[in-house]
Amino acid sequence: MGEFKPCFWDTSKPIEEKLDFENPLVEIGFGNGDFTLWLAERFSDRPVLAVDKWHPGVRALIHKCRQRKLNNLYVFNLDANLFVEYLLKPHQVEAFFFNYPDPFFKKRDIKRRLLKTSFLKWVALKLRHGGRVYIRTDIADYYEYILEQLEPIKDLFEVRKDFDIDLPTTKYEQKALREGRKPLKLLLVKVKDPTDITDREVEKLRALRLDRCNIENLKRGMELKDPQRGYFLKVEHTYRSEDIDLVELYVGEEGFYQHLFLGIFKTKNGFVVKPKSFAVGVRSVSWAVERVAEILEK
Repeated sequence: MGEFKPCFWDTSKPIEEKLDFENPLVEIGFGNGDFTLWLAERFSDRPVLAVDKWHPGVRALIHKCRQRKLNNLYVFNLDANLFVEYLLKPHQVEAFFFNYPDPFFKKRDIKRRLLKTSFLKWVALKLRHGGRVYIRTDIADYYEYILEQLEPIKDLFEVRKDFDIDLPTTKYEQKALREGRKPLKLLLVKVKDPTDITDREVEKLRALRLDRCNIENLKRGMELKDPQRGYFLKVEHTYRSEDIDLVELYVGEEGFYQHLFLGIFKTKNGFVVKPKSFAVGVRSVSWAVERVAEILEK
């Protein structure tokens, strides 16, 4: 897998191409990682890709993976939308697992729920024909919400209300059972591809050369937006050193964001600005590099 080693997240290597795993099992939102470890051990002949935005959980799972010397588990600290839409190939995934996703109870936060129609279309595109989606929740409202979100795309999946394999209980599920909440299950079996979305390409991340550079032009909390394309960036912090300066950014587009660092490298003929940390090559990042470079050169 090139730069990807089992359970290894290299924060200095950007991702600039699709992930080349064959028939992976993908868990989105793995919490403490216990189910992920079971998955990797139970299906040791297949790659298991684990995706979560929670940094402590990512570090903990990597540590557990190395302790158990697993060689088929790969951990990604990324937004699920970004991961599924950009990094997976069409018809690549054997199965997705969603164990107790955040229900976002407040009315104003419902739009943040992951398992909505638009996301489930991408899941369908990335599944191979007959691929499975295993969903568990203990929140009846979220369960009904998912069924409602499936209605506009009911031709893409066969929907079943029980699983075809036995899955172990998670730590959260055990807590729900103690508190009297019943686990609710949905199994989605892919029937056909969506016809109204086109796969998104990963691109090379841009590096720009500058004649002059003033990092003081970047202020903490500075925000820029491109309303037409839905891009945005926020300057979180800047760091100075003798050899390289760093700009800590949040960069995103509609539906997701990335946390990354831009490096400002001093050269004989000026400066070079380029993404330095683990970032996915999407257009919003290239746009952010261009906007930051313009401000640095002022």
